[in-house]
Amino acid sequence: MKLLRTLFVASAFIVGLASLSHGAEPIPTDSSKAAASELTIKGDVQMIEGEFYFVKDTTGHQVRLHVNNETKLEDRIKVGDKIEAMVTSEGHATSITLHISQDSTVPLLPNTVPTSPR
Repeated sequence: MKLLRTLFVASAFIVGLASLSHGAEPIPTDSSKAAASELTIKGDVQMIEGEFYFVKDTTGHQVRLHVNNETKLEDRIKVGDKIEAMVTSEGHATSITLHISQDSTVPLLPNTVPTSPR
């Protein structure tokens, strides 16, 4: 009788554990945490000092972005460029692309003169 009661309690315990683990939320991986905490910064590059880009965003705030060899850069970014950056919550830029304004104007190349349409 004692053996039967012990088996019953043990099986009830195992069934209880199985039901608890079945409804559990999945444990987030590092990549899903990074994707959830990444944000987009749009603005003008004000200054570049070593691995840090200082950007004045569209709300007028200056944001410091950390850039290293893991950052995906579309082109060579320079002071004065309008950019769009994907940034982690720690301020590391995962990617930076040149941002062309909606009126599709492209800055003139140095030493060129605009011509009028004919």
